[in-house]
Amino acid sequence: MYFGLLLATGVFFVFIAFTMFLPVMVLMPQKFAICFTLGCGFIIGSFFALRGPSNQLAHMSSKERLPLTLGFICSMAGTIYVSMVLHSYILSVLFSVIQVLALLYYAISYFPGGSAGMKFLSSALTSSVMKCFGR
Repeated sequence: MYFGLLLATGVFFVFIAFTMFLPVMVLMPQKFAICFTLGCGFIIGSFFALRGPSNQLAHMSSKERLPLTLGFICSMAGTIYVSMVLHSYILSVLFSVIQVLALLYYAISYFPGGSAGMKFLSSALTSSVMKCFGR
């Protein structure tokens, strides 16, 4: 029950961030960043409720998941920093995109075959981009 409640709250905050605050991000980047990061925090919290805090923390800090966990946490902190301290529109957008990608990869990796599928898609995308640039 807590998993569903936290996940729904997180999705709600992310939805509000994109529908209400993304159009006015130029004027108020901190509102988008706070709402979006709160949503991501609630989504991560839902996984803590699903698996249990100690199990989830151990899982997130395992050898294969640690880079993903650090990337996601750093993207959240970076989004808050560039939006609230630097007030930079371009960096806010960049860090928000990084945070969206990290959240998607984090969430998809929990589905069976999710990590393998993401690795396949990312390698296919990388090779396509390299072919476009002649490398």
